[in-house]
Amino acid sequence: MTLADLGLDATAERAYRHCLRDKTMTAAGLAEALHLDRAETAGIVRELVRLGLVRQVDAQTFEGLDPAIALENLISLEIARLRDQVGRLDACRSRIGPLCEDFTAAAPRGTRPDVQHVQGLDRVREKLDELAFFARREIMGLQPSGPWSPETISAARPLDLRCLRRGVRMRTVVRAEILDDERTRSYLLDLCAHGAEVRTAEGGRLERLILFDRTVFVAPIDAEDSKRGAVVVSQPGQVATMVSLFERVWRQATPVGAADPTARAGLSTTEKQVLAILCQADKDELGAREMGVSVRTFRKHVADVMAKLGAANRFQTALLAKERGWI
Repeated sequence: MTLADLGLDATAERAYRHCLRDKTMTAAGLAEALHLDRAETAGIVRELVRLGLVRQVDAQTFEGLDPAIALENLISLEIARLRDQVGRLDACRSRIGPLCEDFTAAAPRGTRPDVQHVQGLDRVREKLDELAFFARREIMGLQPSGPWSPETISAARPLDLRCLRRGVRMRTVVRAEILDDERTRSYLLDLCAHGAEVRTAEGGRLERLILFDRTVFVAPIDAEDSKRGAVVVSQPGQVATMVSLFERVWRQATPVGAADPTARAGLSTTEKQVLAILCQADKDELGAREMGVSVRTFRKHVADVMAKLGAANRFQTALLAKERGWI
C-alpha cells in the first residue's frame, strides 16, 4: 500500500516530505522547492493540514507532523471513509425486498409454487448456492452424511466463508463420527474459527435439511438416494415445523471446538477489548481513555494484536479479526 491509497497524491507527498526535512517551512519556500505557483502551493498546504499531516505554526510557517502520527491520521480518515461506504452499500440491501416483490408480481400465476421439485445433483447444488447467496440472517443445516470429499470441501469453502463475512449466522449439526475424518474435522474447525457454529449429534435418525433465513428449506426427495433431487419449500407452516425440528436437534447436540472463537485464538480479555475499540475509536487517545490506560500502553496492546493476526496496519487488523470471527 502507498500513500496514494490513503488519498495523498504524489505532489502532496513531496510537499509533506519537504515539511519533514525543514522544520520552519514557509509557503514561499515550499512553492520554490516544488516549482509551483503560490496559489497552488497554498491549496496543497491546506489539504495537508486537513489530513493531519502538517501543523500551522504561525501565519507564515508550518511544520510536518511526526510520520507515526501523520500516517495514523491518514489511516483513521480512510477507515472512516470505508465505514461510511460499507454503510451505504449495506443500506442498498433494503432495495432487495421491493425488487423481489416486483419480480414476483410480474410472474404468471402458478409459476412460483410453495413447493418446488429440483431434479439432479447439479441443479440442487445450483439452487443451494442461489439461496445461500441471498441469505441475509441465518443458515441452519442438518448434515447426516460424511466424511466429506476434497471436492465437496473445495466447493463449499468459498461459499461458506462468503456468507460468514457478510455476517450471516451459520449453524450446522453433523454426525459425531464425521470428526474421525481428519480432513472433514479440519474444515469444520476452520469454519468455527471464522464464526460458524457446529455441533455433533449421536444416536437417532438425522435427516438432511438446510434452512435459509427461516423462510425456505431444502430437503432430499429420497433420504436414501440424493440423486433423485430435492424439494424447495417456502410454505410458512412447513418451514416453521422444520425450524422447530432443527432447534430441537440443535439443543441436544454437542458443540464442536470452543464456543468463543477468540478463546481458540488465545486472546486475552485485554486483547479482546482492544479489538472492539479498534472498530469504534479512530484515535489512540480515545482508545486509551476508554481502556483507562496510557496511550503508550494502548499502542503496545494494539501491536500485540496486530502481531497475533499478522496484520500490516490497523485497518487490516479489523478486517482480519472480523473475517476470523473474533469480533
